[in-house]
Amino acid sequence: MNQLIVMLDKQILRRFPVKATSVTFGRSSKSDIALPDRTISNHHARITVVREDCFLEDLESTNGTYVNQLLVDRHLLEDGDVIGLGKYQVVFRTELGLESQLKRLSLHPKLMDSTHTVWLQVLDGRKAGYIIPLLQERVVLGNLTTGQLLIEPDSQGQYIMRHVGMNAHANRTLAPGDEIRVEDVTFQFCRKAPNANSEPQPPEQPADT
Repeated sequence: MNQLIVMLDKQILRRFPVKATSVTFGRSSKSDIALPDRTISNHHARITVVREDCFLEDLESTNGTYVNQLLVDRHLLEDGDVIGLGKYQVVFRTELGLESQLKRLSLHPKLMDSTHTVWLQVLDGRKAGYIIPLLQERVVLGNLTTGQLLIEPDSQGQYIMRHVGMNAHANRTLAPGDEIRVEDVTFQFCRKAPNANSEPQPPEQPADT
């Protein structure tokens, strides 16, 4: 089950399980999560649940809605995202399994184009041959129970992999060909050479079933 952790000054105020199809934030006492502060609009933001996805939407608030310190109007939430609402922080946590993540993130190799310069190739399992594009955004694989991996670009354009919850010294810079194991699925990190003029070579295509 998805969960929201409401924090103020690094202190946890409450944990809110996401059971309904929507969750509202605001200064109004009628909000699902009421945040009594002048920095919060009466109707500030809303999370809408669509199947396995949770979308955050700003409701034209005065001070805006942020995710990981970036101003957003609408955002598909990923595990570990930090929502900024005035002086409050709300951490989004999910227990989605890898199978659900692959269904949402993976792409058939026939759909690759010139924008796909960095990707993870699925080597085994039901989605063998598919890819997960890494388009300058972070990807979380696995869940908190079985273990999570976070892959995201750094300021130098390198992709860093770390185990969620571990210290920074456990970070690993990925190189083309590196294999990553999450639950019972193996991934390979792939990257088009920066000076290559040709289109990225697609991985071996999955067999039609």
